[in-house]
Amino acid sequence: MPRKQHFLPESCDEFRKRSGSTASTKKWGKRETQPQFELRCCVNPEILKKNVENHWYFEDETVRQNGSVFSRRENFNNLLSVIPLSKFNGIHIKMEDDCPQGGDDVRLCILKTLGAHNLREVQCVGCTKAIPVYDRYPLIDGVFFLSPVVRYGPPVEVLYDQRRCYIQQLCARCLFSEWQCSNCGRDQWFSGKALILGTLYFYDVISAGRCCPPSCSMCRAPLLVPENILQQLNQGNFNLVNECFTCAACGCRQYHLARGNEEVRIIPPSPLDDPFAAIAN
Repeated sequence: MPRKQHFLPESCDEFRKRSGSTASTKKWGKRETQPQFELRCCVNPEILKKNVENHWYFEDETVRQNGSVFSRRENFNNLLSVIPLSKFNGIHIKMEDDCPQGGDDVRLCILKTLGAHNLREVQCVGCTKAIPVYDRYPLIDGVFFLSPVVRYGPPVEVLYDQRRCYIQQLCARCLFSEWQCSNCGRDQWFSGKALILGTLYFYDVISAGRCCPPSCSMCRAPLLVPENILQQLNQGNFNLVNECFTCAACGCRQYHLARGNEEVRIIPPSPLDDPFAAIAN
């Protein structure tokens, strides 16, 4: 029997020469793996130096135990007294296991910024009560969010998308309360119960829900906003709240899409809505 001939596979260059084709000159770019917007600290060195000198940082007992000014969470009793048991899971609460080890830039940026201001507790912008800050997820019994305006408390700045924003926060009790608009009286526009607790949102969560046409934050005249801007805002582009608009009536250029604290009314949940109220009594 004739011996079978085994052909070696030809190289790509030999195949192109035989077929008459030329080498492809198209260059494929690298896939962009970095986030489109980056969160960065912008701590004033003078504030950092002043706080370290005034508060005896290296002699602090919390610093000795945890390596930072923030405490370790011992339990979830306070959180469980507010949220229903059905939401006590890793889906509705940001847990430490959800983030990669050593690569959690958001958590480190928040703790570094708050630590530079020596803020171991932050005030809720809804009820103004103090919320402890912890060194691991969930960072607080509530949510952090970025806003172009300071709603309550000291101005704690960070850089997001090369813009200066302020870290604000809402406690879990305010998130699970009923919110009403002071202008029209409508409710159900605030989706606080749907937010993931213990983490940071990169937009103003209070201004995300809309019920009234936008108005000037100074003279309260109707704000002439292009229709496409309103459509994008209704479709979930909440970063538009960080844009400045000029009022045609008074000429004030401000963040008019940011809903002010005086425009909302928070109705705390009744004791009957507390899942642990019956057990406590």
